[in-house]
Amino acid sequence: MIDPTDPLMDDRERIFLPFHKVVESICNDFRQYDPQILLFCEVIRLMSGGDTVVKRMPDDKNGVWIQVAGLRNMRWIEGPELVEHMCTTLKAADLTPQLLAAIASRVFQTRALPAEDPLTGQEGLMLETGMQEFHCRQCGHCCQSLDYSYEVTAADVARWQKMGRTDILAWVGSFKGEDGQMVYQIWVTPGTRQRVDVCPFLKKNTTDNRWYCRIHDAKPAICREYPVGRKHALMTGCPGFEKACVEKNCQNGG
Repeated sequence: MIDPTDPLMDDRERIFLPFHKVVESICNDFRQYDPQILLFCEVIRLMSGGDTVVKRMPDDKNGVWIQVAGLRNMRWIEGPELVEHMCTTLKAADLTPQLLAAIASRVFQTRALPAEDPLTGQEGLMLETGMQEFHCRQCGHCCQSLDYSYEVTAADVARWQKMGRTDILAWVGSFKGEDGQMVYQIWVTPGTRQRVDVCPFLKKNTTDNRWYCRIHDAKPAICREYPVGRKHALMTGCPGFEKACVEKNCQNGG
């Protein structure tokens, strides 16, 4: 088990997650993207120790055949059902810290090691984020191509209210969800329920062909935190980890 306070450790960015948060994060990853068939096959084999037979069809990228030890017939599982099967199986599995680290490493495409929280002593995993290699190219891809319209939070809204940012709040739609809690949506044309196609605070500088956020210091948490890691960038089309960008010393910002 590594000690994150060890002065011999390098300066790579890392985050600590207790074991239950690791499992939760893995399931969030599974649900966030289309079924990751090759990854799912590898994770199933790791969790089952080889007792579960899993086969994928070359011409089908949405499902797999699974045969659990003790059962005679294989079962075809696909789409959302496969994703939930993966999450249910993961949560029920009795995984050692080393095995969970191996699974997390494959899921997040980064190094993961058993560790203790330096503050509480709680056991979990230390994961490298890889974000020290990230350089925002200000290409505008995340602002124009990804749909985060329902990812604005009550905390975002409360922060804007405290800041007196009526210019931002004017573009936020709100309604009550089925549970009675307020649900917020960005960006909505003021006075309507019509969502706009592109963030109204995004501006292109024709001089350097880069996009700029006009509310950079106050933008939603989902925007500030994007991307959360190398895999997230890869899966959502962000070029911030591309070698060419690093060589050109692209500027962080937005």
